[in-house]
Amino acid sequence: MKLDKVGQSALLRLAEIDLEITQIKHEISSAIDSKELEGLRFQLAIVAGELIAARSDVENLEESQKRADDDLHLVESRIARDNERLNQTSSSKDAQGIQSEIASLTRRKNELEDTELGVLAELEQAQKVHKEISERRDQINDSMNTLQAEIQSKVDDLKSRGRKLTADKEIVVGKITADVLAAYELLAKRQIAVGQVVNRSCSACRMGLTASAIDLLAELPDDQIGYCPECQAMMVR
Repeated sequence: MKLDKVGQSALLRLAEIDLEITQIKHEISSAIDSKELEGLRFQLAIVAGELIAARSDVENLEESQKRADDDLHLVESRIARDNERLNQTSSSKDAQGIQSEIASLTRRKNELEDTELGVLAELEQAQKVHKEISERRDQINDSMNTLQAEIQSKVDDLKSRGRKLTADKEIVVGKITADVLAAYELLAKRQIAVGQVVNRSCSACRMGLTASAIDLLAELPDDQIGYCPECQAMMVR
């Protein structure tokens, strides 16, 4: 198979471009499938569950606090009414009964106040936990947004490089004969298709070549394409 020097240089460059495009596609795929981003999403899912539980705790305690507060107000109202009745009664027997009820209500009031104080303390702690989890969620979201922006920037840069390489490829392909190009495309589907002798090795497969193999390649006419005896890559000079 024959190809002039310009065509051989273009063929070597075509192989380099295709390799770069393949590498770019791999880098884009790796960037999109970022393990770091996946880890942040996993953390966010965990924190979201914790946040739901923390919000539920806060809401339950707020409801308990409201019930305790309502009960306390009810008892205080009854005490106020009983004190008003006590001030208005002239019957010692009635007064004794009212005073007994006031004493009972006062004990109930003290119990409710203690209960409310306990609930308020729990509520304050639950709100603190909820705030801490919310802040962790926000930090993870910030990290995700920053990382996603970095990934997008990297992907955009890689796509830009890919477009330039594709444009360069169109120019290079125009310098290669149709038969050589067809043979290259067939070979490139399974391996690096073009190589050179570099340090007594094939640059395509990195295998060392014997002296006789190197001599055979060197003896070929300048416009003749040789083949690596190890990987069958097209050998240009």
